[in-house]
Amino acid sequence: MKKVILAVLLAVFSLGLHAQSGLGKGEKAAVFQAGYQSDPGRFMIGVEGRYNIANNFRLAPDVMLMFPKNKVLGFDANVNFHYVFPLESQLNIYPLAGLSMLNNRYTGDLPDGVGKGATDWGFNLGGGFEYNLSSSSFLNLEMKYTFSDLDHFTVGFGYGIRF
Repeated sequence: MKKVILAVLLAVFSLGLHAQSGLGKGEKAAVFQAGYQSDPGRFMIGVEGRYNIANNFRLAPDVMLMFPKNKVLGFDANVNFHYVFPLESQLNIYPLAGLSMLNNRYTGDLPDGVGKGATDWGFNLGGGFEYNLSSSSFLNLEMKYTFSDLDHFTVGFGYGIRF
């Protein structure tokens, strides 16, 4: 599990520090997010990396930590694809689709023979909005539904920085 977390974090942070703007190929960004996961109703924080692999089409891996609720701590890692539609100079909208790894860990005492954690895989569908504050920063709102054995809806608010 530690290797998976490290690999995802390296992928998010290895996007580089090259300054560009616009929605063209090669643009990079990091988004710091806070939000809410519907089931079981937990608050979350995390970071998302973005890399435009073609004009308006980007790869967006993220990692999210879910605060404990009922002694269950959560960690999600997602890899989503966005197609960005610029609506005006400061507003963009995008649908998203991707894969999700959901990990929940029970932090309380358990009877013998009962596992402390579970990992599940899922598929994400959703969308988001970006409001450009400047050529290098933006606000973000993203909503997605994850289809898995642990189906849930997630809404996240974030502040992004373009590199």
